[in-house]
Amino acid sequence: MVKYCPSCGHQTDSDSIYCLNCGKKLPEKPISKPGTSWKSPTRPVGEPSYQRPAYPPSYTPVYQAKPYHPSMKAPLGERCVAYLIDSAIDQFTCGIYGCIKDGIRDGQSFGKGLMNLRVVDYNSGHPATIGQSFIRNCVCGCVDVSCCYLVVLLSTDGRRIGDQVAGTIVILDR
Repeated sequence: MVKYCPSCGHQTDSDSIYCLNCGKKLPEKPISKPGTSWKSPTRPVGEPSYQRPAYPPSYTPVYQAKPYHPSMKAPLGERCVAYLIDSAIDQFTCGIYGCIKDGIRDGQSFGKGLMNLRVVDYNSGHPATIGQSFIRNCVCGCVDVSCCYLVVLLSTDGRRIGDQVAGTIVILDR
């Protein structure tokens, strides 16, 4: 009696254990005729029969962009502590870390990560890029730091001069 492979539909001998076409193990009971149990191959042999999604269904990005709301405004005290932590780290990197720190880890420098703060694009809510981080930190580096944080106190949304130039904002990430 003739066997048919249930995976690819290839006809094999009745005493075959494996399909000669796809290599899968054949059932012990012979299948006399291909029916609904198999699909005719519509793909080249060896390629997967399905399109793999870009990410597993359970995958969620590290940060979900959210529209800015005034309740997300980062408190000045937590920003200052994050600044002090980042300044200590920056001493070991000769200023390189200080310029790009907010664009490396999805908008969080090491200090901001410890304080649950994040730098995001003001319009889209996506994490700040390295370019935005460079602009916001170099602009504020040219201006006295105390002046930058004075602007934070006076502005309604808590954006310092560097944030206003780079189009970013520091938010609570809770």
